[in-house]
Amino acid sequence: MLPGVAVPIVIVGFGNAADIVKCLTALGAQRSCPKFAVFICENGGARAFDALTEALSSPGSPCAGEAASVDMDAPVFLRVRRFSLTAVGAPVFVGEARENLGFPGGVNAWLRLFLEEPGWDGVWVLNPDTWPEPDALTELVRYTEKRDKGMVQSRIMFADRSDITSSRGLKWNKLSARQTGVDIFAPAHPPPDPDDLEGRMDSPTGVSFYVTRACIDRIGLMDESYWLYWEDFDWGVRAKAACGIGYAHDSVVPHIGGSSSGASGRRARRSVAFVYLGNRNKLRFVRQHHPGWFAWTVFVSFLKTGEYLAAGSPRNFAAAVKGLVAGLRGEAGRPDVASNEARL
Repeated sequence: MLPGVAVPIVIVGFGNAADIVKCLTALGAQRSCPKFAVFICENGGARAFDALTEALSSPGSPCAGEAASVDMDAPVFLRVRRFSLTAVGAPVFVGEARENLGFPGGVNAWLRLFLEEPGWDGVWVLNPDTWPEPDALTELVRYTEKRDKGMVQSRIMFADRSDITSSRGLKWNKLSARQTGVDIFAPAHPPPDPDDLEGRMDSPTGVSFYVTRACIDRIGLMDESYWLYWEDFDWGVRAKAACGIGYAHDSVVPHIGGSSSGASGRRARRSVAFVYLGNRNKLRFVRQHHPGWFAWTVFVSFLKTGEYLAAGSPRNFAAAVKGLVAGLRGEAGRPDVASNEARL
């Protein structure tokens, strides 16, 4: 599956075929980079899988020819189809997940197969609603090797702005009990001092980041108990402690933001899944990484649920409270609440 491939690229989708087609088109323009292959986990069920494979087989698609079925010893996938990126000849594998695995489960489904094979250096985890610029992968790998880091994020840009970045990483704010961006809306230029920035980061963002195989061997796979939201922060915090983390300023990746997760927009418009899981998993994260601040985080988080009422969304207020109660109980994995609305 990975003969000669130095970097497998993993994408987790949920019924967003149009986004994935655009993302693959951008990947087909990567230049001067290590040999790569793309592995997509479609979490949206049979209809979403059929729509994605049809889109990739259609005229104008970045992939060439008919899809080929792949027999794979991976019971987590019901079907696997193989395509090829026309521009660079890179293989593209699309797997239909047996059930909605969540984001970490979708990533891990492929990583478990990669770990059985030799020869690859690291994996690029990429959101489907991104359009990496041509040097994005090259610069990720270059920065990782130059700075000897185990996990490195790209410069995430807004899809409609080229002058500012969305953030340069993530940080846990103990007093406000929330995850915040580092250098939010910072000017795209000049680049930050890497030593200063790496000291202020707790984790890369999950939109586009490269993880070396050596780092994965040390910290393990993503924690599937989060299912969706906070799993990238948890993985990044573990990577910082064990392997070092970084920010590759010249790896530019525009991103829509929240197109498949329900995380974008004002409070009243956020999906029930985002609100519920965001609160549940925040308590899980703090219990694991900052236990001394757990009681304070619970107190502040319950106060903040009132923001949804102020925004005119009693539905999301209820979801926020239920998420915190679930977090207090230590619930984990795929949620029963709002299961039909849970994305990815």
